[in-house]
Amino acid sequence: MGRTAQSAWILRFFLAALCATAPALAQATATAQGVALSAAAGCNTADLDLTLTTVGATTELWQATTLSGVIGGGTKPTPLANFSGTASTSIPLSPQPPPNTLVGAYTYVGATPPAADTTAEFFVYYNCSTRQVLLACFGPYGSCPQTATQASLRLPAQVPALSGTALLLTVLLLGAAGAHALRNRRN
Repeated sequence: MGRTAQSAWILRFFLAALCATAPALAQATATAQGVALSAAAGCNTADLDLTLTTVGATTELWQATTLSGVIGGGTKPTPLANFSGTASTSIPLSPQPPPNTLVGAYTYVGATPPAADTTAEFFVYYNCSTRQVLLACFGPYGSCPQTATQASLRLPAQVPALSGTALLLTVLLLGAAGAHALRNRRN
């Protein structure tokens, strides 16, 4: 075999090897771009509107939690395998939580096992009756809370505030107590 024939044979071998491994080297990507509570969300479903771009995504996982534990979840092959835009994902709640329960709705779209470079995640923590969103998060896998308990730890501590009237009365009461203390001190 001549030098040219050997080079051509080696080149064909490496080209065939590259073609055979290309599917294994191809990696799913999913990029999160936004999340919102779906119009259908409430105390019976924690549906989310996801804005994302995917290429080769294979898996979608969803989960709903309260401070008491998991109230829904599952995994399925994603219909968003190659997608760019906004799509809704349904997260049924079972058992249905009582009114005014704080619900954490979580989902990821991407690969299994999930990783930051292949999977996008989305989370919304909300009051199921008022639909008030307390926390919303989206980004690469690992950047958002996944449960209501984790979300509650990310919220700032709530300091009770007085109404304007109660604040005025408190100031007057403190002023009167201070004046009384000064008057008794002089006597």
